[in-house]
Formats: sequence, structure tokens, C-alpha cells
Amino acid sequence: MVTSGVEKQNNIRTIFENLLQHIPEGFAVATSGGISSAALLASAVAVNKKPKVVSFTFNDFFSKDFVHAEAMAHYFKVPFHAVFLPSDKNKIINSVSTLIHTYKLKKKARIECSFPFLHVAKTCKLLGITTLVTGLCDDGHFGLSKKAMIHYKHTQEKFDQFRHDYFSDPDAAGRKGIHKICQDHDVDIINPYCDPNVFKLFIGKSWDELNKPKQKYAIRKCYPELDQFNLPNHTNLQLGDSKIAQRVGNAVISKYKPNAKSPVGIYNRIAKGIYA
Repeated sequence: MVTSGVEKQNNIRTIFENLLQHIPEGFAVATSGGISSAALLASAVAVNKKPKVVSFTFNDFFSKDFVHAEAMAHYFKVPFHAVFLPSDKNKIINSVSTLIHTYKLKKKARIECSFPFLHVAKTCKLLGITTLVTGLCDDGHFGLSKKAMIHYKHTQEKFDQFRHDYFSDPDAAGRKGIHKICQDHDVDIINPYCDPNVFKLFIGKSWDELNKPKQKYAIRKCYPELDQFNLPNHTNLQLGDSKIAQRVGNAVISKYKPNAKSPVGIYNRIAKGIYA
């Protein structure tokens, strides 16, 4: 059944609208330019909220995600705040040191995915934003990681097990570190995709049901107003057009071990105090 162009069979929109309507005014939505965070923004506006939109990019170019986020903010007529990540290598290295020593992050993906949130949290504090809504953990429902695509998508039993394991992990998508970063900057973080009602909605559905005819179609079909933006398929936050992994990795390699092919060993040495 379709009502007002929105398919009601999958009530992800209803879940988000019910959740977001109870958040006090003045919150921000961290918008990456993908369908998952865009859906949160659209849901907030649908319940007559006026959220701010925050989105990050490096300070010497605009990523495609950043451009999409700004376009959506303008479409929904809500304030847009840019978070400019430092391109200066020394500033990047200082941020990496903070993530490793203050927040005890060790894995490459955790460090690089948390890098933008360190600067998002600082910007929120400067702007007086005390609540940040994010799309963290959205991909866990859809099995879009390399691991899930290779080992878990092909049978219902394995796909369900993957999602049970994912959402049983309190640090899925590095959320523990990101929560601590935000907490230290007086920002409360809300992750609607971690809501049990979202898990109940998607568990038991096959990979194809959720991702065909287009990736994350289970969300896309409930937000027809977002079709005009031609939002891209999933890419890990630190990869692709964001250039986060590339720039963060290159910064530490150029300072500590110019011939290294990967920054992993350098991150480990920073954690052990071998590299200052």
C-alpha cells in the first residue's frame, strides 16, 4: 500500500519520526550525503523539527558527500554548518595522537573513522550544539561490509547471525570511541539505527529484500523526496571521495616512516610511545 508516495509496508520512516519528534529543538544531524543520514534529516523535518545539518570535508576541497549534504540542507531549509578537517599534516598527526592516546583507539579503521568526529564534536561545542543525531551502525542492518558480502549475505541463517553479532557488539562502527569524543565536548549523541525497533524491523529479512533493486532500498523506498539527489551507494566513511584514510595515512607515513606501504605499524608505534 502506498500513501502520499511513501510506502508504509516498511515503517522505518515511522520509527524515525516517532524517535526524532521527542528530541528537544536545537539538535544537529550529522549528514554524510548518503541515504541513511539523509533519511534521518527528512524524518526530522517531517515532524516539524528544524535541525541543523553538520557535514565534514577537508579544508582544501569539497567532497561529493559534503556537496550532497549542503544541497539537502538547502532543500529542507535548515541551517548548514561546514566542518573543515585540517589538511595540514602536523594538525592531522596531532589529531591522530589524540585519538590513540586519549581515546585509546588502536585499529586503523577506528582511528580513521573517528578522525572526522573529533572535529565535528569540536565544531558542535563551538556552535552550542548539545545533541548530535548520526547514522552510525546503519550498514550493520544491510550487510555491506566486505566481510558480510563474502561470508554472510547468501543464506538467511548466516545473514541473521551477522546482524545479531554486529548489534551485540557495544563498539560496532567504533561507536564507543565516538561517543566518548562527543561526551568530552559536551555533546550527546543519538544513533537511531541502533534503536531496537529498527533491528526488529530488518531482522529476518534477506539481503536481497533490503538491498534490491538498489542498495539500501528498504530505506530509499520510504523517502521518495530524496530520489532527486541521486544519493550514492555505500562507501566506508573514511574511504573514497572523503580521502580521510589516504590523507591521515599519508600524514603519519611522511613524518615517521616515508617508505612504509601502510600506516598500521606506525599507529602501533605511536600507541606504544615509540613515536612521539
